[in-house]
Amino acid sequence: MENRKIEITAKSNKNVKLGLIPGHFATNHSHVNYFVDMTTIKTQYRAARETARELAKAYAHSKQIDAIICLEGTEMIGAFLARDLCEH
Repeated sequence: MENRKIEITAKSNKNVKLGLIPGHFATNHSHVNYFVDMTTIKTQYRAARETARELAKAYAHSKQIDAIICLEGTEMIGAFLARDLCEH
């Protein structure tokens, strides 16, 4: 287990959490100072559902949303988001 991990919790929903690990992370095209661990919200049913609910709040008053584009591995959040937006 990574001992440098910092956990950030959403102000409006304690079930939505992101992990941050400080350091120097490099790929072929970028360098960043933090690794954002989204494993929990991408893979756990309840965490993905709660994350989508929080995202839906920001778009609940929009007239029409034609498409939801998901980052790789966030399709479950996208599916919950689509459901929540259709209910409003």
